[in-house]
Amino acid sequence: MREKINSLLSSVKAAGRWVSGKTASLGVFWTNTTAPVRENWARITAPIRSGWAKATAPVKRLFSPITNRISVLTAPIRERWTAFKEKYPKSGTAILWGAALFRWGVYFVLLLILCVGLGFFGPLPSTDELRRIETANTTEVYTADSVLIGKFYQGENRTAVSLDNVSPYIINALIATEDRRFLTHSGIDVWSWFRVGLGIVTGKGMGGGSTLSQQLVKNLYGRRNYHVPGLSLVINKIRENFTSIRLEKVYNKQELLNLYLNTVPFGGDVYGISVASQQYFGKKPKDLTVDQAAALVGMLKGTSIYHPVRRPERSKQRRNVVLMQMVRNNHLTMEEYQELSQKPVGAKNYSFDGSNDGNGRYFREYLRTDLMPKILRKIKNESDKAYNLYTDGLKIYTTLDSRMQICAEDAVRTHMAYLQEQFDKHWAGYKNEKPWGEDKWIDQQVKTSNRWSALEDGGLTEEQILTEFEKPVDMTIFSWEKGGGEIDTTMSPIDSVRYYFCLLNCGFMAMDHTNGHIKAWVGGIDFRNFKLDHVEGTRRQVGSTFKPIVYAAAIQDTFTPCSYLPNEIKMIVDWEPHNVDEQYGGYYSLTGGLTKSVNVIAAQLIEKVGIQKTIELAEKMGVTSELKREFGISLGATEISLYEMIKVYGTFANQGKRPEPVTVVKVIDRNGKVIFDFEKELEANPNLGPHVEALTSKQAATMVEMMKNVINHGTGMRLRRYVGYDAEFAGKTGTTQDNSDGWFICYNAKMVTGAWVGAESPRVRFKSMYLGQGSATALPIVGLFWRNLGALNDKELNKVRLARFPKPKPEIFESLECEPWINVGPDTFALVYNIQDSVLRDSMIKYYTTVRDEEEGGDTPGAEKTDDTEDKPIKKMAEKVEGVIRKIFNKNDEKGEKEQNNNN
Repeated sequence: MREKINSLLSSVKAAGRWVSGKTASLGVFWTNTTAPVRENWARITAPIRSGWAKATAPVKRLFSPITNRISVLTAPIRERWTAFKEKYPKSGTAILWGAALFRWGVYFVLLLILCVGLGFFGPLPSTDELRRIETANTTEVYTADSVLIGKFYQGENRTAVSLDNVSPYIINALIATEDRRFLTHSGIDVWSWFRVGLGIVTGKGMGGGSTLSQQLVKNLYGRRNYHVPGLSLVINKIRENFTSIRLEKVYNKQELLNLYLNTVPFGGDVYGISVASQQYFGKKPKDLTVDQAAALVGMLKGTSIYHPVRRPERSKQRRNVVLMQMVRNNHLTMEEYQELSQKPVGAKNYSFDGSNDGNGRYFREYLRTDLMPKILRKIKNESDKAYNLYTDGLKIYTTLDSRMQICAEDAVRTHMAYLQEQFDKHWAGYKNEKPWGEDKWIDQQVKTSNRWSALEDGGLTEEQILTEFEKPVDMTIFSWEKGGGEIDTTMSPIDSVRYYFCLLNCGFMAMDHTNGHIKAWVGGIDFRNFKLDHVEGTRRQVGSTFKPIVYAAAIQDTFTPCSYLPNEIKMIVDWEPHNVDEQYGGYYSLTGGLTKSVNVIAAQLIEKVGIQKTIELAEKMGVTSELKREFGISLGATEISLYEMIKVYGTFANQGKRPEPVTVVKVIDRNGKVIFDFEKELEANPNLGPHVEALTSKQAATMVEMMKNVINHGTGMRLRRYVGYDAEFAGKTGTTQDNSDGWFICYNAKMVTGAWVGAESPRVRFKSMYLGQGSATALPIVGLFWRNLGALNDKELNKVRLARFPKPKPEIFESLECEPWINVGPDTFALVYNIQDSVLRDSMIKYYTTVRDEEEGGDTPGAEKTDDTEDKPIKKMAEKVEGVIRKIFNKNDEKGEKEQNNNN
């Protein structure tokens, strides 16, 4: 082994001699080659050197006594140095080289400082610019009960806070740990440089050398990359020194601390002490305890390494270091330190700031993308520019009620998890059928997916892509397994398409119909995975929830709640509607027809009232979607959003006046100035509030009574399972063709609530009417919402839940006093039944009068008049039956009057 080492050393020495020889030759060559250049340079610069010598001669003469004295004093040192070089020539040469390098290094740094100061590496912030510092601040969204539910920001989640609202523990911990001479230096701490230098020499960590002012500059302006390793850091440090000195001249120490605490990063997208204290401890900065303050300050050394949630043990160690620094700076006693150092950090994520997190996510997205841009477009800031939603630190106060929103989201989560399970079990029983029907719908989803496009762009053929879609891969999907959220699994892409295609979704909305304030808004089952908002962003067929509009149009016309129509199939032009249960016979009053949601009754009503009148009323009540000019709209064969339908039902509840939905009541800028106030806007423009009278108060009250029957005796009876019998509600269910969509909307005297349930594609639906009807899919969400409100046992919310409608006038009660259904023929019922009820009697007479008038007018849609004046059999029958009825009832009236007189 020794021989090998000696051989290797010999080889190295030989290589060194060879290099030395080559270098010597190269040196001679270089000297000879550059000699003319040096001579020319000496000749050219001779006048300059001569002039410089003459110019500096007086200075040299002035300082010559001093230089001579120094020369005498340092003579022994020079003598020793000469002796050292003679004795140790190699060491002396090394020291000379080191000194030269140090000297030139100093020159280089001085040159860099000069270049930075002159702006060669980019302009430094001017004093005026520093005075106008404005950091990007997060916009905050609050509910009507002042609960923060979300934020809008770009990149940095930051909320400014004044120093008065920051715990003194934060300030003491920060200064003690990061810059203990902060209150005395002017931006640069020279002693910290020596400390850092000593740490480098000894190899021990002695802390950083940047002052808080320098760190603030880095927070405000970041660091540039000059694409030279090592040099970028030096230049940035010099820039920070220059700027920190200027900062200290512009701001006092309190202002600098305030700026620092509002800009310092705390990991991820968390910036500033306000957001950090909320994020990790769920507190305002002024409420932080000393150990919590120390944990946050400890993060500044390394936000990832000392993260209090992800790495609590390391965070605890660093926190204790900060606490000890506070002891050394007389902010804590040793006894307090010993007690606090034993406590766990106790941090956790309280975040609901991201667009995918927290409550009201769909609502906040509606604000972000739709409403707030419209509001801010009309408002200018102090610089006469439009406000920026993401950087101007606005506070948006909305109409949402945090308690109601939580109740709504819980209702959606509870019922949709159950419903999806029922749906999957339901279709598991159909071995030879699929929920989507034909596979072409799945193929369509596959070929429009991002994965298909990516594989196609990669040059794969269709056959190869289909093969790739069959291969299982690791993926993250939404699942109800753990109460709703993302889970990791392995499945093929084609199976994931089928999986998502069969997921049911929903929308829910609650609104105070008296003022239009939206109280709860749930646009889907999970915003992170399903961005489409099913409250305002989609339109689906509404089914029987449209029927009340048809009935209201009939009430506006000549019908009463006790007007009777035959429960029979009737061809209307080229359309033949059927009842869902295919049960016919007898006659339904309007109240009975609406209560039982009888299709043929609604169809006959729109035929008699007319399509145009029905559409006009729907638009007055809040429908903005385009309605088909078809009789089929009477059964809800038209697509409308839940947002619009809530307005429609709010009109019934609000005594016929259409409520205008309100979401934002006030916006305040970062300086506390109110830049938008809905109440003032409403005063200036009353049309922003309820102003369209779609129905008279009497007509609306009549419809309310009729729709109360739906809840008490009809298709909405299931609501009573959730709200009991002490609460008063009116409403309507809705189910579309093949159970593709389930609807339920109900209201009381204070609030209107509604839900839609269905898959993203109408082709995916329950095969069973029992499972797929609106009372089974959508009604439970609304019911659970109201039940959850009651469970809170909140006095204010109970007033909303138990609110009762105003007592109707006697004539409205009288107009409803009739049987909902009678099982008699039109030509014999008066002869068989000696009906005592005058209201029912008048209604039947009116029905035959209507038939007679219609025959005279014609049989075209909407009862438009024709030229056909030929007598028809039904006309004669109507006249005959009308006469018989009147004779019988007149006799009964006379008999009743005699009995009454006798009693008197």
